[in-house]
Amino acid sequence: METRAPYVLVGVFVLVMLAGIVVAALWFAQVEFAEQESYFDIYFAGSVTGLSEGSAVRYNGISVGRVTDIKLDPQDPTRVRVTVEIQSGSVVKSDSTASLEIQGLTGGDFINIAGGSREAPPLVRQGGQRYPVIASTPSGLQRVVTSAPEALSRLIALADQLSEVFSEPNRKAIGETLDNMRQLTATAASHSGDIDSALADGAAALHDLRATLDSANAILTSLNQVVAPNGDFVAAIKSVDQTSRQIAEVATRLDALLADNGPQLHDFTRRGFEQLDRLIAQTQVLVAQLTRIADTVERDPTRMIYGDRRPGYQPK
Repeated sequence: METRAPYVLVGVFVLVMLAGIVVAALWFAQVEFAEQESYFDIYFAGSVTGLSEGSAVRYNGISVGRVTDIKLDPQDPTRVRVTVEIQSGSVVKSDSTASLEIQGLTGGDFINIAGGSREAPPLVRQGGQRYPVIASTPSGLQRVVTSAPEALSRLIALADQLSEVFSEPNRKAIGETLDNMRQLTATAASHSGDIDSALADGAAALHDLRATLDSANAILTSLNQVVAPNGDFVAAIKSVDQTSRQIAEVATRLDALLADNGPQLHDFTRRGFEQLDRLIAQTQVLVAQLTRIADTVERDPTRMIYGDRRPGYQPK
């Protein structure tokens, strides 16, 4: 009995140690699991066909977790609530968005988390939420699938319109139009020389027109300088305006003068003209006498000085 006792104690000690190691390992694993994983909810509007529990979750294309639960939203059956498990080292920002993407043509669906600016705070759980909620956006595939019926309807309508366009009467009209275009091109080819000449004349006309426009531009520039606020035209207008005002002022003064001296001017004009007539008549007589004197001086200047010295007639 004494020989077996140590072996029993050793066995019990070994079992206790193994149990402690297992418990410690489980405890550390649970702590590590709790520290490394974070849960988030994502609400998608519409179908999430192709997504299943265990599908990958990527953050900007890098795998950071997996899908743990997919259920309908209890408050809104038109939405699907997807719960994801993300490594705690991946910080999800408040402005991050999640979308449902497809991996290749034959690959399964996965959730891709994108966005998240450096200044945005981390996403936290709000009141009434199980986990922090990541905002969802439609993926490119979802937009294509959603718009496929509308696109198909438009394609069918376009096909109907094309069918109407290419109906028998329209095809006949198009054929006649092509024949007319063929004849037109043949006629144009036969008159290619005339067309070249017309194009050359048109080019020359455009050149002349450009020169004319340049001259007109120069004239307008000169006219603009003349008509400008400091130009000669404006100065002339100002001078004419000033002169007209001065003339109006003189006319006003002259009217006042005539009104004040009307009787005197009337008497002066009546008597003055009579005296002027007599003065003119006397002046004419004086001019006639001066003319005779001048003729006499011209014929015999000495007679004007010494008188008439010719002897008179003496009878024999």
